[in-house]
Amino acid sequence: MDLSLRLSAAASPLRFAAERYPQAPLLAQATPAGPVLPVPRVIYVTWTGTNELSPNRRAGLDSLVRVSKVPVKLITPATLDSIVLPDAPLHPAYEYLSLVHRSDYLRCYVIHHHGGGYADIKTYFHSWLPAFRAMDDDPDALAVGYHEQRSTDVGLVGGPLEADLRRHYRRLLGNGAFVMRPRSPLTTLWWNDLNRRLDSVADALAHTPGNERGDNEGYPIEWTWVLGDILHPLELRFADRLRHDNRLRPSFKNYF
Repeated sequence: MDLSLRLSAAASPLRFAAERYPQAPLLAQATPAGPVLPVPRVIYVTWTGTNELSPNRRAGLDSLVRVSKVPVKLITPATLDSIVLPDAPLHPAYEYLSLVHRSDYLRCYVIHHHGGGYADIKTYFHSWLPAFRAMDDDPDALAVGYHEQRSTDVGLVGGPLEADLRRHYRRLLGNGAFVMRPRSPLTTLWWNDLNRRLDSVADALAHTPGNERGDNEGYPIEWTWVLGDILHPLELRFADRLRHDNRLRPSFKNYF
């Protein structure tokens, strides 16, 4: 199926038009203005539980520290205050999110407010310096990351938007490792919509907080709702300003 989608995308190149997606008003919003900011040389990693990293997770983190050639900052509940800005507190619903969705929230928080890299805790094999240098050398670039791997990994948004995300999935970035410019049009729209979504479910979250993976009965947030459902459509909108470097792709084997 993915081969046929790639052939279809090659035959009909992406021409983004927000009016094709009336169910996604986010994509029709005006492009936020602001200066082009530098990308700090740091990679953020999140561990939102109070439990220790498993041996596989510890090995993955060690690999990133060893090969990335960029400082790595691990965010845990004990260090969370170090990245929270006085004028940008965490959303009040944060404490009710599942541990997985807390990670989804924090990657947006640090990337929008601070900028730099984000990495899931998995095994890595290459330096991230080329990705950071690519951002330094290209002020039009908003982000660099590995190609999304499969059409089935895109945000589950339904309708023509999901169909186009699947068709053009190779234009998107994988959600697990990337470098982004802070306070860019992409991160600003991502951050604003994430907070809007949390506002809309805050009462339900307080009533039924999430467990580790958010699979407890009554938890009101679907798996991709606060990450892929926002970020992938925005990447479709800003596809011409994304850069790809598959050296950032981690191993997806034996990381639990």
